[in-house]
Amino acid sequence: RRGKANGKPIFKKQVIMLDDHLFKLNLEGGFIKLSTPSGRLELEFYPAKHHGKFRNWKVGQAWLVKNPKGVFLHVVFSREVEVGEPKAVVGVDLNENNVTLSLPDGNFIQIITHEKEIRTGYFVKRRKIQRKLRAGKKREELLEKYGRRERNRLNDLYHKLANKIVELAEKYGGITLEDLTEIRDSIRYSAELNGRLHRWSFRKLQSIIEYKAKLKGVSVVFVDPAYSSSLCPICGGKLVPNGHRVLKCSNCGFEADRDVVGSWNIRLKALKMWGVSVPPESPPMKTGGGKPTRYEINALHALYW
Repeated sequence: RRGKANGKPIFKKQVIMLDDHLFKLNLEGGFIKLSTPSGRLELEFYPAKHHGKFRNWKVGQAWLVKNPKGVFLHVVFSREVEVGEPKAVVGVDLNENNVTLSLPDGNFIQIITHEKEIRTGYFVKRRKIQRKLRAGKKREELLEKYGRRERNRLNDLYHKLANKIVELAEKYGGITLEDLTEIRDSIRYSAELNGRLHRWSFRKLQSIIEYKAKLKGVSVVFVDPAYSSSLCPICGGKLVPNGHRVLKCSNCGFEADRDVVGSWNIRLKALKMWGVSVPPESPPMKTGGGKPTRYEINALHALYW
């Protein structure tokens, strides 16, 4: 269409959508029966370790995908879960390079993700490739390779992170996240920071946390992010910077890490949404001077705690 194709267009993958009445899946036997105009066709597939957990799930729609690596079957599984009323909620503050949790027992946990370093590293790598190589097949292959590596690392990171957040919140029954759907519309910073924030896939991480939480029966609620890092969680006064990443209340003197303040206010907003009276809490609770307990998650490596 744009006059840039050399010869005929090439399809990198072929996809056939299958309704649930067009195939029968046997996970234990490792085969699938497909309905075709010539009759039923039986195909074997390689079983994987994670297939076992879907044995009692409802099989929905599927897609038969053929690409240069082979033929794959993408299946949607579903099951009903009971999500009860939470006994308490965990406030989760998502940031570019860390996630901070406010626990109902007064503790704060900060998980260092290194997401910014991962994204920036691959961004710089792609820029170098674009500057050194002219447009062509080799350049496109390299860009695709490093783009795929970045996606794999971040997907691995998001799933490990979501598993840990849900594990910590399971005994309380509730998770609170900020509604960040319109955050990109309000970004008015430098070109570099704008680019960084637009590459940050916070919504994908939120969706992974949400569905993993629901599978465990944990309720998820989204709150308005406005003023979560600028108002004091103790008295509601205005917070002002007081050193590196530290905020201080100009009214009551409360002082804490800005991510601690953010996660704390997110949790308080959820409690107010449910009509729970929120009494004043004595600063700095159990944070050891307003500092959270820090841990790290490394993408494609073990989770260290």
